[in-house]
Amino acid sequence: MLTVRRAALPPARPDARKCTRAGHTGEGPARLARGLTRARPLSDGTGQDAAAGSGPVARRGRLGVSRHHWGTIVVPALLAALVMLSVAPPASASAAAPGASFADRARAVGSLVLERMATTDDRTPPRRYAYYTVGDLWKYCGADGWAAGFVPGGLWSCYQLTGAASWRDRALKREAAIGRQEVSAASLNLGGLFFPSFVHGFALTGDGALRVTALRAARAMAGRYNPVVGAMQSRAGDRFNVIIDSLMKSQLLWWAARNGGDPALADIATQHALTIARDFVRDDGSTWHHVYYDTTTGQVTERVAGSAYSVDSTWARGQAWAILGFSAAYRATGDERFLEAARKVTDWYLADVPDDGVPYWDFGDPAIPDAPRDSSAAAIAASGMVDLSLTDPSESRRATYMAAARSILSSLMSPAYLSLGADPAVLLHGTYSHSMGVVDCGLAYGDAFFLEALLRLRRTDPGVAALRVAAARADKGDPAGAVDGDLDTCWASRGRASLDLRLSGTRSVGAVRVALAGGDRRAAVLRVFVSDDGRSWTPVLRTVTSGETAGFETLDFPSTPARWVRITCDGTTTGPVNRISETQVLPPL
Repeated sequence: MLTVRRAALPPARPDARKCTRAGHTGEGPARLARGLTRARPLSDGTGQDAAAGSGPVARRGRLGVSRHHWGTIVVPALLAALVMLSVAPPASASAAAPGASFADRARAVGSLVLERMATTDDRTPPRRYAYYTVGDLWKYCGADGWAAGFVPGGLWSCYQLTGAASWRDRALKREAAIGRQEVSAASLNLGGLFFPSFVHGFALTGDGALRVTALRAARAMAGRYNPVVGAMQSRAGDRFNVIIDSLMKSQLLWWAARNGGDPALADIATQHALTIARDFVRDDGSTWHHVYYDTTTGQVTERVAGSAYSVDSTWARGQAWAILGFSAAYRATGDERFLEAARKVTDWYLADVPDDGVPYWDFGDPAIPDAPRDSSAAAIAASGMVDLSLTDPSESRRATYMAAARSILSSLMSPAYLSLGADPAVLLHGTYSHSMGVVDCGLAYGDAFFLEALLRLRRTDPGVAALRVAAARADKGDPAGAVDGDLDTCWASRGRASLDLRLSGTRSVGAVRVALAGGDRRAAVLRVFVSDDGRSWTPVLRTVTSGETAGFETLDFPSTPARWVRITCDGTTTGPVNRISETQVLPPL
């Protein structure tokens, strides 16, 4: 039995882990004001500014000051475009040219993500993992590289997006070398290797072998915990050290404790996160990257720059890890100390980031505005902000964080950051290591978090009224439970089954909202069809629910006229029984 010294885990808030009842999923207000600020244009991948010396220099300010207005800077159609990533088939990537509509750009992003990740996977040798780009080529790492796990993680997100078995097979094949490694307390980066890959895959498939492998890694990771320090050691060496990146990796232990592992694993993750909140977060909400400890007293002995410009500056990706990690810690535990930390680091980021939401590699680099950006930090931060916006108890803060996340993603979806040329990544302008000179490149983990953030937006309120369903029918079971407005009832069936929804007339439809009963513990492959007469059906969508929420997920497809909408399922990741708590049909978003 594992034992943990220091803080006991407080009782979790019941609403901190999943969405609340029908009609409210913890998101911000549906209607957001117009307007999107801009930053100095970046290059098209050639390494030169798109308009050197032109355009406004990105300003820096504090949250709540008029220079940012983060609570109100989202174009109203943004959610519609982001969830359009689930369309089948996606639009051509060439539609992302300047001047295209927002919806066209978003469909192009969906196409681009799938195209680029498939091509990268096809060209990557066995047991190797895309890392960062140099020109039109990927540099690779091995199965023990710190970022290797994000590559199959991105492939799993493609499976979630499309529901296509080919993506599942790609993810399983790519992560196999990671899973075959011997792991022990001496192993590094286990959370980063196994959480985005094996845990993600288990959530989407229910494959017990993935669960077993991830639990083995979690037990080994816990062996790096020092109860005097109250943290897990990050890097090898005689001096006990912790890096802020490790906060994100602690998710592996919370997951393990909920999925058959020792409950003390959660306590280790919680204490590790509390230590980081105490010793890494400055009073103003900025963060240090790398801290050393005395293992006899547990006291900090030294703070060093690590990947930052200096010990007094703030490394952008480290700040993003803090946003993502503390948001995940609050979701996992309901501990309000993590809510406070998540707010603090997020507010600091939003107050100091350039107007387009994409940071320079370090907030304190004196070369700003000529310093390189880091699109991967923006993608990581956006994913964490979406997560925080779904759990923060303050309505105003939920709105602020959701608006900021959407604005950042809007920037990343623009030609300034999307790779539409020779660079094989999805996003341009990443910084892997400023000290090594690896800047202005594509980063595989940046691409993975970009897609993760977009998929997380499915859980947000689309901000449009549902179309009236005049009648419902099913080939198995009673469909009434799926259209009664009550998440405590459901339509239940076994095996392959269809739920048909008849609208009050022929309408333009563009999405369905589906709440899967127990959807925070199981996922399902769903197919959506439309029909004029209820007899001849046209497929418009195939996708996988997230396995992370029992609330609504908005599943978007290209606008089409229809009087009937059919949702087909064939069991879930936990068995052959289908249980859909509620469904809605939406107009084009």
